[in-house]
Amino acid sequence: MFWMARKIPGPPAGVLRMVGPTEDVFAKALAVQREYGNTVRFWAWPVVNVTISEPEDLEVFYTSPALQHKPAWICDMMKPILGEGLVTLDADDHRRHRRAISPSLHLEILQGFLPLFEQSARTLCAKMAVHADTGMSFDAQPMLGAYAAEAICQTVFSDEWEPELHAIRDKFVECQLQASRVMFYRVMRPWLAWDATFYFSSRHDEYYEAASVFETFVSTVLSHKMKQLERGVLGTPGKRRAFLDNVLTCPEGKQLTREELTEELKTMSGAAVGTSMDFLCTFLLVMSIKQDVQDRIARELDDVFGGSDRPIETADLPHLQYLECAIKESMRLFPPTFGISRQATQDVKLPSGHVLPAGCIVGTVPYFTHRLPRHFPDPEAFRPERFLPENSRGRHPYAYVPFSAGVRNCIGQRYALMSAKTATSTILRRFRVLPALMGPQRLEDIKFVVGISMAVHGGAPIRLERRR
Repeated sequence: MFWMARKIPGPPAGVLRMVGPTEDVFAKALAVQREYGNTVRFWAWPVVNVTISEPEDLEVFYTSPALQHKPAWICDMMKPILGEGLVTLDADDHRRHRRAISPSLHLEILQGFLPLFEQSARTLCAKMAVHADTGMSFDAQPMLGAYAAEAICQTVFSDEWEPELHAIRDKFVECQLQASRVMFYRVMRPWLAWDATFYFSSRHDEYYEAASVFETFVSTVLSHKMKQLERGVLGTPGKRRAFLDNVLTCPEGKQLTREELTEELKTMSGAAVGTSMDFLCTFLLVMSIKQDVQDRIARELDDVFGGSDRPIETADLPHLQYLECAIKESMRLFPPTFGISRQATQDVKLPSGHVLPAGCIVGTVPYFTHRLPRHFPDPEAFRPERFLPENSRGRHPYAYVPFSAGVRNCIGQRYALMSAKTATSTILRRFRVLPALMGPQRLEDIKFVVGISMAVHGGAPIRLERRR
C-alpha cells in the first residue's frame, strides 16, 4: 500500500502537516491542495490517506463496490458519540438500517414536520427581535444552534415533552454544540485512535462526557416512547407523529432492535444538529454581505406571502425557487460537511490516472470539488443563478455533492432542505440581515473551524433591522 501510494503527490510530512489548532486545519488543507493538486496523498501510519476532488474520480468513489466501506479506525473514534448508525455502519447492516428508516422519512411524513419547523423558527425570530430593536451587533450562533436542536427534538423525538424530560433535553442541546469539535480533534490525530493513548489527551473527559449525554438522552426518550407504545398511546390515528413514532409503529422499523434504534437516533441527532446550525450561521453571514441577493429573496417572499405573517405551507415551498438557489449556492461555497471517507478493499484505477491501493483511506472534500472552474466559472463569486434549471443542465452529476452521493448519500437531505427553507424564509420575511460592525464585510472574511461539519470561526456576528 505504501509502495503504490508513493506515486501520488503529497506532503512528505503526511498527516502531521495538518496537525494543529482546529481553526488552522482549513487553511492548511487549502495550502496542500493548491500545492499538490486535486489528488493528494497523506502518510498517516498505519494507513495511507488519499484525497480526491475531480467529479470523474468522485463518480468512482461513490459507485464502486470497492469503495463503499467506512474506515474502521475512524468510525471507531466516532461511535461513542455518533453511535453505530448509518454514518458508521457497513455492508448488510447499513442496507438493513437504511431500509428500516427510509419509510419514516417519506415525503408525506416530512410535510407533516413543516408546522414544527415553523413553530421553532418563530421562536427563533422572537429571540432575534430583541436584537433587531437595539440595532446592535450580536452573535446569532447560540440561537441558531438552539433552533437546530429544538427542531430535531420536535420532529425526530416528539412534539410533546413530559416535564421530567425537559432538563435532559436542555443538556443534550447544550452538548450538541461541542460534540462535533471534540470528535474531529480525535479523528485528525491518528495516534489517539487507541483508547490507551487517548486516555492521556486533554480532550478525553470532554469526549466521554458528550458520549454519556448522547446515550442518556436517547435512551431516556426511547424508554418513554416504548412505554407509550405499550399503553397504546403512541400512534393515535390522525395525530401528527414524530420520526421516532413512525419508526416504532411501522413494519420496517421493527427490523431494528432497541439497541440498534438507540444507535441510529444518536447518529441522526448528532449529525443533523451541528450541520444545520453551521449552515444557518454561514447563510446569514452571506446574506449580510450580499444585500442584492437578500433583496431579491425578499421580493420573492413578498410575491409568495403577499406581505402577510401567515404560516408557511407545503404548497409554498416549490415557489421559493430563488431562495432555494441561494441555499444551494451557499452550500456550494461553504458545504456543511468537511470531508467524507472510505477504505479501498482492492486496487482502484481512477479516471484521472492514479491508482488507489487496497487498504488506503480515500477521502473527498466537497469544498475543493465545488470550486473547480470548469464546472463553476468564477467559483469564488456568490451566484445563486447557477442553480436555476437552465443553468444546471449538463453539469457533471458529481460536481456538486453537499449531501454526499451514491448508495450512501445523506438519507436526511430532504429533511435538511425543508428545515433550511423554513428557517431562512421565516427570518428574512421579518428582518433585514446586516453585517456586524466588527464582523465579516466580504465573503473572503468568513473563516472556518473544521469539525465533523464546517463551523464559522468566531460565531455568526450580524445586525438586524425589522422589515416593514
